[in-house]
Parts: sequence; C-alpha cells; structure tokens
Amino acid sequence: MSGSFADLERHRFLSSRLVEELSRRRLPVEGGWGHCSAQFGTEATSLALLSLCSSPAGSLAMKKNLPTLLAQRRSNGTWPATGDGASESIWATALAANTLMYVQANLAMIAPSLDALVQFRPLETLWLVRLKFRFSDRQVRFDPTKYGWPWVPGTVSWVLPTSMAMIALERARKRGLVGGLELETRLRLGAEMLLDRACVGGGWNAGNAVVYGVRLRPHIDATAIALAALQLHHQNPIVRDSLTWLLDRVQCPSAYSLAWLILAAAAYRDVRADVIPALTAAGDRLAVLVEDPQSIQDTSTIALAALALGVGSNANPFEVNA
Repeated sequence: MSGSFADLERHRFLSSRLVEELSRRRLPVEGGWGHCSAQFGTEATSLALLSLCSSPAGSLAMKKNLPTLLAQRRSNGTWPATGDGASESIWATALAANTLMYVQANLAMIAPSLDALVQFRPLETLWLVRLKFRFSDRQVRFDPTKYGWPWVPGTVSWVLPTSMAMIALERARKRGLVGGLELETRLRLGAEMLLDRACVGGGWNAGNAVVYGVRLRPHIDATAIALAALQLHHQNPIVRDSLTWLLDRVQCPSAYSLAWLILAAAAYRDVRADVIPALTAAGDRLAVLVEDPQSIQDTSTIALAALALGVGSNANPFEVNA
C-alpha cells in the first residue's frame, strides 16, 4: 500500500499488535486457533500461521504451531473445517495447503492434499445432475458444465472453495509441485465457472448470480477472493468490472471483508492505476476498525487484518501472479 510514512508505520505497528493478540489466543492444550471459541478451526489456524510467518516476531511461534495444523489432516489429504470430526472441507483443505506452501513447510507433506484438490469433483460432474439443472431446476441460472469445487462432498460448486482451490493449485503449479493436463483442465474449468457465476455488473456472491429471476447482489469477501483466484485473467471484462466494483467499497464497515479486499486488490496494483489510491484508503479504514485488537471476537479477522496491514512490506500469501 502507498501512503505517508507515518501511516505506513502506524499500519505496521497495528499489524504487530494484531500478531501479539493472535499469540495470546492460541489454544492452550492442543495448539492452533479457533474462530471465537476453544474449538480448533482450520481456517483460523491457517490464517494465524500466515500472519505469524509474515511477522519477524511471530516466525518462531509459527514453526511451533505448524505441527498442530498437520495433525488435523486426514489420511486422504483433506482437512475438516473444525476439529470435532466434521466432514472434510474443500475450503479448509485449499487454505491449509496454500498456507503450508507459503510458510515453506516440508513440500512432501503437501502432495496428498494437492492430489486431493485436483481429484475432487462436485455434483455437477454427474450427468443426471447436469440434466436436472439444464431442464428441470431452472430457479438458478448457471452452466453446469463449468464446474469448480464444492464446500463439502456431495454438493455443487461454490465461489469461495473454488477460488481458494485455484489459488492453492496455481501456487503449487508455479512451484512445480503439480502439473499435467488434469490440473490445467481443473484450473480452466474453475476460471470458467467463476466467470459464469459473476453477478450482473461485476462481483460475486457465494453461489449464483440469478435465482428465481432475481439478480443477486455481490458480496465483498466473495468478490475479493474470486478476484485473487482470477489474477491471471485480469484483462477479462468481467474481472475488470468486478475489480471496479470492489474498489468502490473501501469504506466497508467489516474488518474481515475489508482485509480480503486489500489482499485481493494488492495483486492488481501493477495493472490498474486506481488500485493504489484505493489500497491507501482501505488501509486507513481498516486501521481504524482494528485499533483495539482485543475487541475483535473472530480470530480469522485478526489474522487477515494483520496480513492486510502488512501487505505493503510483506509478501502476499494470496497473490500467485508474481
């Protein structure tokens, strides 16, 4: 982010305070982090590890807590959303795999999770389901031949797990950890699915653009994460319109959504002249929202805010276009 030297220093100071708050919230027995309770959460733990890794003061704590994340992984390479025996979660698996790659974990440990992401198929791949969406279930409008990833097994594609799976697999591809025609096909179909599900005028919500003939509004966090996944498609008109929509939301009242906005928009700072001023405004707004870290209930929000406020001086764990 750009801005005055004083603002940048303030952002760094707030980022370090947020990291300190993360260290304080570590679960005392098994380690890791929960969202708002003592229950382990894969998302909260992954984001906390990313924040600790990006902070000089937190790198040692990151290494100590990394085994906790790995311990929650199942034999098939997937992670559950929480540590209570819940079903495997594609969002959690993709986020955890991306985290492990970013923090330079033992890459051999990541291979089963990457294979699981490549192999996982949503419900739309079944021909009966495709016929249903094409001819009988017309309340939603999307092309079932363009599919990504579901939240959990046995369901259809959704925007957020598809976006995070693409981010993780694109990072893995760039590092030479996965490759081949099947991977390229999944990344292509994932991008096509996201572009097909975009809201009219730009942006994304959790799933579909039109339901029962009603145009649905985009969400800031879904739009940001989808844009992070579509960095390589920045010239596409839908991506350009969606970025314009996102940059107009820098006064968002949600620290969680605003942090995602910053992390996604930062990946486009070299392709759009209006990104840097928006990042400056968003960073100032976020600094106000998280000035008192102890008042923020959700641990994922604290971790994301720390990453977003430090994005000007640290690498971006959700930027894969570099």
